[in-house]
Amino acid sequence: MAGCGERRRELALVVFIVLPAFLLRHWHITSTCWVTDETPFYLGILHNNSSVFHFSDADTYDKLAQGFMKNGSLDLPFNPPLTTFFLIAVYTVFGKNFFAAKIVYALLGSVSLAFVYVTARLLFGRPAAAASAILCAASFTLIFITGGLNIENIYLFTLSLSVCLYVLLYTQTGVAGGRPHLFSFLFGLSSGLAVLSRSEFALILAAMFLFGLFKNGWSAKQKAVIAVTAMAGVLLVLTPWSARNYVYMKDFNARHPAADLPLFVPLSMNGPFNFVEGHNPMANGTYAPRFVGELEEGYRVNMNPNDERHLAYLRDGYAIGWEYIKNNPAREMELLPVKLNVFLDGFANGFMLKNFPAGLSGGSRSMADSFVPDSKAALYAGIVLFAVGFAVLVVRDGSPIRFLPAVVVGAVLLVTVAYYGLSRLAYPVLPYYYMIISVGAVFIAERFFIMKQTPKWFAPSIVALLVIAGFLQSLSLTVL
Repeated sequence: MAGCGERRRELALVVFIVLPAFLLRHWHITSTCWVTDETPFYLGILHNNSSVFHFSDADTYDKLAQGFMKNGSLDLPFNPPLTTFFLIAVYTVFGKNFFAAKIVYALLGSVSLAFVYVTARLLFGRPAAAASAILCAASFTLIFITGGLNIENIYLFTLSLSVCLYVLLYTQTGVAGGRPHLFSFLFGLSSGLAVLSRSEFALILAAMFLFGLFKNGWSAKQKAVIAVTAMAGVLLVLTPWSARNYVYMKDFNARHPAADLPLFVPLSMNGPFNFVEGHNPMANGTYAPRFVGELEEGYRVNMNPNDERHLAYLRDGYAIGWEYIKNNPAREMELLPVKLNVFLDGFANGFMLKNFPAGLSGGSRSMADSFVPDSKAALYAGIVLFAVGFAVLVVRDGSPIRFLPAVVVGAVLLVTVAYYGLSRLAYPVLPYYYMIISVGAVFIAERFFIMKQTPKWFAPSIVALLVIAGFLQSLSLTVL
């Protein structure tokens, strides 16, 4: 009975974190005066008339979704498609209603915190799990991304679900322990959706298979069966989209004989295109599209299939970019600190109300990137706690799976170095950054403040503060 009572209390804690998280996201969507139902993205001037909130990609996903609903077809598979599929589903149910879509985004972002809590609970214990979920609930960035119908919030959901299912499977917790083969298939389905959200999840998936390969307690046969069933789930999700792309690309090449684009496109074609954007004479370490000439109205990507340069970058972008890297190693090294700085900007976000403690100096170097309140104090404190938390994981005995959150963050760092800096890449992995921060914070609290366990009133008090903050923010008509 004690175990059941403990689980009920823990479930109540999760609910009392997820619910205020949704209220904060709902209040943010409904109380920011210049965010209307007229656009699928943020577009507004903030305070000093120089910083712009803009998710330009959201407009692209919206147009793709509306185009599909009108003519039943999609265009060139340039970006991963799940965000477009999501908008198609929402528009089918609610009509072209951006506000309804943003509310669903808020629900997805809030429910993701339950997956984050379970993951951190299994890896690091209850205090770190509660701290991670509360940080996610109050993070301005994770609240902010619900207002732009872009890829970040969809990836946050599929990523957190997939990582949670994997940790349950690895630790053989609950149903995952009793039915590992079925659970591995479900994990594969979820991972397929995560790859359809953002292609860099493939890096995380590869690391997960390596963790499983060296897991103790599973026989070689069991590992093989689990790996095969997981891949079956991934392929079941990806194969219909890959088959669709084959048919489309075959028709595209027939209509544009000089294009000679690859027929096998398992996910999207933006990889080589983005690579050459990051490695060219005009590259500046951030999003720099002027080289490929697709700027429209100063910020929006306008993919032109009749442009020979665009076709060359889609077909040979990796070769072109790699040739530039080999011939200009000094310039590439000069851009590396810029990329790393933009990467860190993704973590320099404030919390709660305006200027408490966040400043508003901005965390973006490009109008194509998103703007978030930039709190250097939060960034530096977070880096210190992250370093402490990572050191604790290194020193502490246990399964290698404890490093999975660091792998999730590291995948974004690798993509940033390989391509170019974009703060938005870091936003969906913030929960895993917070997990390691929480490990460091709990270690310090236990070591120096003799706090062996979090007081029972701590989490409810923080949740109450979140609710009060959300109410105050709803009255102010300002950004959090």
